[in-house]
Amino acid sequence: MITRRLFTRSTLAAAAIASCFAPTLASAQTANGYPDRPVTIVVPFPPAGPPDLLARSIGEHLSKKWGQPVLVENKPGANGVVATQFVASAKPDGYTILVGSVATQAMNRALRPDLPFDTLKAFVPVTQLGFTPMLITAHPSTGIKTIPDLVAKAKANPESITYASVGQGSAAHLAAELFQAAADIKLVHVPYDGIAQASLDLISGQVDLGFSNVVNMLPNVKDGKSTALAVTDTKRDAVLPDVPTLAESYPGIDVRLWWGIFAPAGTPTPIVDKLSAEINVALKDQALIDKWAKSATVIVGSTPSDFKAMVDADAEKWGTVIKNAKITTQ
Repeated sequence: MITRRLFTRSTLAAAAIASCFAPTLASAQTANGYPDRPVTIVVPFPPAGPPDLLARSIGEHLSKKWGQPVLVENKPGANGVVATQFVASAKPDGYTILVGSVATQAMNRALRPDLPFDTLKAFVPVTQLGFTPMLITAHPSTGIKTIPDLVAKAKANPESITYASVGQGSAAHLAAELFQAAADIKLVHVPYDGIAQASLDLISGQVDLGFSNVVNMLPNVKDGKSTALAVTDTKRDAVLPDVPTLAESYPGIDVRLWWGIFAPAGTPTPIVDKLSAEINVALKDQALIDKWAKSATVIVGSTPSDFKAMVDADAEKWGTVIKNAKITTQ
């Protein structure tokens, strides 16, 4: 009886221990077998832009590593909502992932209270791909050559200086609002439907200032059609080393147009970790880093936890800007 009782207790104890480790073992096996079919990277923007090109570079690396096709599917529309909703509704198994941006993941949740999902809860951050700062420029006819010049002129003549953005609630619009709050000035917003007309009106002097990414503004700066006032990163850009940062005048201000990989909420952690690790290997390629540096884009790579912390912080920051400035997309 004693022997049998001990045997029974030992058997039960072993079974209990095994049951504790079963989920972990199952998850590990899932990650080890992943992927066994094609993976789709959904991009919320049209082809040929930075998010699309980065996704294709990453997809090529993953496809070679895994021996499985990695497809890039562009789903532009509704400021990224079409793509984000599609991925948020996808099965959380790592086979449908998203290239999200500061706009789709951090800004839209405050701009679009009608969203059928919360971007912070509907997705798991995987890794940051990279970012580019914005560039603030002025038309030469304004006589504005520096940020202090701009602030002084705006304070002397409130609401007399106009600035172009690519639309109401765009990253450029929000960046301008953040700057105005820090400098305690008021500019006049002129929203456009796209960068093409905004750039034309800026270089022709129809508007005084422009807020856009460095790549869009760089040709006009080099041609002398626009004056570069500041980049919105915490460091000066190698492409424009003589142009100061906005933080040099207003410490703590930085605006980065970032992109990163997200998976649907509920995706197993081992799969998220595997995706992050493999993508980060691709992002360490020096040729890739150098290529994007020429376009004022910094390649990053991060852990899921570090990326989540950054996304959460940006969501809070831009949510505050949107609330204080009473910005809507309606």
